[in-house]
Order: sequence, then C-alpha cells, then structure tokens
Amino acid sequence: MFTRVRQEGLTKNNKKKSFLDEQIRNLSDDLSDLGNVRLAFTIFCALAILFLFYLIIDYLYTFKKFSGAGFWIYVISFPLYIIMGTISLKSINKFIRKTKNKYDIAVKERQAEKEVQGFLRKNLTEEYHIFENVYTGFGDIDAIVVGSTGVYMIEVKSNSGVVTTNEKGYLSIIDGDTPNKNYREQVIKELSQVKKYIDNNTGLKGWVNPVLVFPFGSVWKDLFLDSEYDNYKIPVLNEKDLMKYIYSNQTSLTPEQVKKISQVLEEWQKD
Repeated sequence: MFTRVRQEGLTKNNKKKSFLDEQIRNLSDDLSDLGNVRLAFTIFCALAILFLFYLIIDYLYTFKKFSGAGFWIYVISFPLYIIMGTISLKSINKFIRKTKNKYDIAVKERQAEKEVQGFLRKNLTEEYHIFENVYTGFGDIDAIVVGSTGVYMIEVKSNSGVVTTNEKGYLSIIDGDTPNKNYREQVIKELSQVKKYIDNNTGLKGWVNPVLVFPFGSVWKDLFLDSEYDNYKIPVLNEKDLMKYIYSNQTSLTPEQVKKISQVLEEWQKD
C-alpha cells in the first residue's frame, strides 16, 4: 500500500538529488572561489603598484640604478599597469555579479518550489500522492500529484509581479521579474516526458494535466496559455486556485489506477 508516510520518506531522500539544489550548491562554491580570486588579485595589484612606485621614487632620488630608457619604461608602465589592473578587476566584478544573480535566482526558485510543495503536503487529503523534484535526466519536475481526479504535473515559477498575458497571448509579468525562458514550451516538454513514462510503464493511456504555478505573483483570474499550433491549454494559477483546480477536475481515476501510477512514479523518483 502506498502511504503518505512512505511517500514523505521518499521525498526527503530525493531532496538530496534535487537538480536545482545541486545548481545552488555549485553556484555558491563558484561565488566563494571567485571571491577568493578577486581578493588575491586585488592584493597582488596593490603590492605590485606599491613596488613600481617604490622603484620610480628610488630612481628619482638616486639617478644611478637605471638608464634613462629604464626610467621612462617605468614611468609609462605605471599608468598602463593601473589601467590594465582596473580593467581586469572590472571584468572579474562583472563575472561575479552575473554568477551572484544566477545564484539569487536559483535560491528564489527553490524557495518557490518549497512553498508550493509544502502547501500541497499540508492541504491535499491522504488519497492524493505527491512526488517532488522528479529528476528526468535534464532537470527536475517540481511536483507531480496523483489522485482520484487525475494526474497533475506542476511547474513552479518564482516570478513576482502581476502575471497575465499580452496582446499576442504570451505570458507577461507586470511590475515584476521578466520570464527568463519560454515557460509554456518548458511545461510541454516536461509533460511529454511524464506522459510517456506513465504510459510506457502502466499501459494506461491517460491524460496528464499540466499546471503553471506562481506562488509569489498575483495571477489574473481564469488565465491560460494556449497556442494555435497544439491542443495544450495550460492553466496559470496561484496556490489557492491550484487546490480548487485539482479537486474540481473532471478526470476520474480508480483506486487501482492511482496505486499503479503512484508506484511507477515512485520508481522514477528513486532513479
């Protein structure tokens, strides 16, 4: 019997393999390493400049250690060295800021995932099974919910602001974070992977409901992402409306089907 206790244990173990968590750890290490590189480079530049300054002053006072050509080489190289050092430091700072921005985005995305995952665990009844951070080989599926009303593949986004669509029907964020990729395209690719896995391992040719959730944004009511090129109509929801959507869906699965799908997803989550 697939129980919530067993499921929570599986989720706890699977968090160690979270693709996004691994990205955050790697970016954190990169930031630490880059910070050390910047500090070392700054100290080196400061010492080198002081050394060159000492040589120039020493020459001006003694007029004996170097030839006239040597003096002008040091006079010219001193400002050039300062310029090159400044350019190098600016390049390092730019790279560090870019890496830090990626780190901040990854941390916020993980916070959004935890927010929705925790909300689902707290509010869904025992008959629903939740699978978190299911690794597909290319990335994580944030959550898959299986219950009597169907199978739901949930993609969580951390964007803040007003979530709506523009005149062309594309996702738009007003007064908030601009989407950094095509979310609809991402959801459809993940949906194809989930449906294929369930179909191949259960023999059930059922429908998987894709959902896009923004826990930090204000989502317009009855918002969907669709396209003239396919039949997918992806609901865009906040946490509260997500619960309503799951409970009110018309898809019906028998207890045996729920158990069978949950078992194959458990195996997938273990991999």
